[in-house]
Amino acid sequence: MTKTSSGVRIRADAALLAGLGRFGALAILIVVGALASDVFLSGRNISNIVTNASVIIILGVGQTIAIITNGPDLSAGSVLTICAVIATLMVKQLGIFFPIAILAALALGMFLGFLNGYMIARIGIPSFISTYGLQWAVFGFAYVILKGYVIYDFDTSFRFIGNGYLFGTIPMPIVVMLLVVTGGMFMLRRTVVGRELYAVGANRVAARMSGVDTEKKIIQAFILSGALAALAGIVLVARINAVQADIGKNYVLPVIAAVFMGGTSPTGGRGTLLGTVIGALIITVVQNGMNLLAVDSVWRDAVIGVLIILTVLIDITMQKRLARIQAA
Repeated sequence: MTKTSSGVRIRADAALLAGLGRFGALAILIVVGALASDVFLSGRNISNIVTNASVIIILGVGQTIAIITNGPDLSAGSVLTICAVIATLMVKQLGIFFPIAILAALALGMFLGFLNGYMIARIGIPSFISTYGLQWAVFGFAYVILKGYVIYDFDTSFRFIGNGYLFGTIPMPIVVMLLVVTGGMFMLRRTVVGRELYAVGANRVAARMSGVDTEKKIIQAFILSGALAALAGIVLVARINAVQADIGKNYVLPVIAAVFMGGTSPTGGRGTLLGTVIGALIITVVQNGMNLLAVDSVWRDAVIGVLIILTVLIDITMQKRLARIQAA
């Protein structure tokens, strides 16, 4: 076996080991939850866990694509908010047919994603700064539009995407999430676009020299992130039957945490959507278990923070060990 083939096998083995480790961590959390609460493994609670994770996962797909290509999209929570506000205003105040309102929200999300991508790729503003700045600007618009009011009590047809059931059994947020994850996996692993997104994140200079339009790929990645943030906003407000100006504020950090816990590299070029799904489930299981045990919210945040640090440290340690093995 040549050194190159050995290196490929080592990388594959390391990726498999890391994936099994995340599955193992999720399994341990489920066992602990089952031992701590009699209702944890009930059908209703399991359905609630996956349904609650669906919004994080939908956002996480877009966030994973952005991070793989260039860097985190810190504006995702605000894009979720403003798109949900616009859609619900169109439905509730203007009486516009809800599919049109949803399409308008998706278009707005794509436009905001384009702005992020353009500022990063064409102007050269670092993603952290551009997306963080857009976050505050968009949240400001949401506050101005709503003026402190809460919009609630939507039509049943609009709420179906958040509260309905496919075939009377599968919650619609889970259906939407599965479609998004499946489509995202296919794009990243089976299309030229996906391979180019990975290439841009791994080495932008090398990708450009190989003929990849790196600026275009970065813009495309953030357009996808914006569109999925808009979709997550529609699902969320349809589920809770209300929207306010800060509805997406508490989603950005858990989503980024899920992506990093799932093994996506903070420096780009490496990551999987399956890992993001597992990361989101880990976070949601922890939150659900502590809710059932009535643990104070301060401790919930602390536990999730520790989990994030541990998973990233483990990932970094494995990558360093892999690099030493390859160099040997």
